[in-house]
Amino acid sequence: MNRRHLLSSAFALAAAAGLSGQAALAQDAYPSEPIHITVVWPAGGGHDLVGRLLGNELSKVMDTPVVVDNVTGAGGTTGMRHIADADPDGYTIGVMGLHAISQSFMNANAPTMDDVDPLIYLSDEPGALEISADTGIETLDDYVAAMKDDPMAFMNGNDPQGGNSFVFANVIPKGLGIEMMKLPYPGHAPTVTALLTGEVQTATLPIPPVLEHAKAGTVTVLGVASETRHPQLPDVPTFKEQGYDIVTGDFVMIVGPKGMPAEIKAKLEEGLLAAAGSEAFTSAAAKNGMVLRTGGSEMAAEELATQVETVYPLLLEAGLVADGLKRE
Repeated sequence: MNRRHLLSSAFALAAAAGLSGQAALAQDAYPSEPIHITVVWPAGGGHDLVGRLLGNELSKVMDTPVVVDNVTGAGGTTGMRHIADADPDGYTIGVMGLHAISQSFMNANAPTMDDVDPLIYLSDEPGALEISADTGIETLDDYVAAMKDDPMAFMNGNDPQGGNSFVFANVIPKGLGIEMMKLPYPGHAPTVTALLTGEVQTATLPIPPVLEHAKAGTVTVLGVASETRHPQLPDVPTFKEQGYDIVTGDFVMIVGPKGMPAEIKAKLEEGLLAAAGSEAFTSAAAKNGMVLRTGGSEMAAEELATQVETVYPLLLEAGLVADGLKRE
């Protein structure tokens, strides 16, 4: 090998080492710009609340601004596609729940669960059935009797196809043995508004978006679709306690796009867990009706796999799985 070749090889190795060093420094410097938390539903809903509460604490933990972006549309699919297609550099993450699994089986344009990477698991969110206090209905038995007498008696507000309250609106009436007239809204906040203004008389929302109204007496929660009563509404019985075998619920986790470098993913996981474990977040979460059960990326991935196996049969039985997305 001649001297010129040796010098060329040395320069090449030095350049490669320099690039490698720059990449390592870039990862060591993470985060060096704002982190964006994508919320796929409109402002004011449960996931929006999670994103803002968690983002506020994450900005302190990671010493960088955290911005919440509401990327809405197509029942949450637009926002999930935004997360899945983002650069895997750790600066775009998002709040995810049952809606993403439902969409992956109902909408061929939705990302699959292999397109996102779970970072942390945050909470369990049981489904529920709420009715406006203005109806005069105070018990689940009275509601069921009224609906069996006239299926048009009460209109139900829920998400578009794929959202958690849409799934609840298919599971709950089947368990009650009734038909339910459904009216879709673009998220939890608009559904709550419709319930309070009388556009609809019932809703199948999780507890957090209706908690303050339930405590104020303007909304009556007729039943909770979990094995145990909700900690913020201990006087409200579960469906099971009232003779109906209905257990269905949502979950909340934080995900990012596939392909994030291991070092960045680890920093994000550590920061998110610290934010979720902070006193400010846990107290605000409890106040707003969240049932926290936090865990890291390994737990989140396991829970996601379990949820997929739980949700798919429910969607299939309800006739909601698209033909091209049915499992063999």
